[in-house]
Amino acid sequence: MPKYNLSPAQYKGFLDFFNRHSHKGFMGPDEIRAALCKFGIEPTRNELQEMIEAISVDRDGINFQAFVDYCSAYKDLRNVHEEYAEAFRIFDTQGKGSLSVEDITLVMSKMGLADFDAQKLVDEIDTNKDGVVDFEEFVALMKKRL
Repeated sequence: MPKYNLSPAQYKGFLDFFNRHSHKGFMGPDEIRAALCKFGIEPTRNELQEMIEAISVDRDGINFQAFVDYCSAYKDLRNVHEEYAEAFRIFDTQGKGSLSVEDITLVMSKMGLADFDAQKLVDEIDTNKDGVVDFEEFVALMKKRL
């Protein structure tokens, strides 16, 4: 789940706007466009429909959680550093502050990727050549791959 970098006032603004403009718990394309324009985001009608179809099971609109999740895709509204830290902690099961080949292999196998070549990944991103991946190296990988 994304970590939002919204101030309480921004979050309240989203919630208030959604509550004022939603119909039966949903916002349609026109309401979504109006909300995004308030933040300098001006999607086309096609972009709005694609967005709705990508994040909602209902083609007619989105609920509040989907609305906030979509808006959080804009980097100014996300705390990306916290997301990286959370992802790093998933791999750093022992809290060492670094990831070994074994740490990466364990998590990747739990994700169904037992054939993942963790050694190759470590060799690629271990810039200080200490045999493990520290947080800065992990963040560099995430920025490069995402």
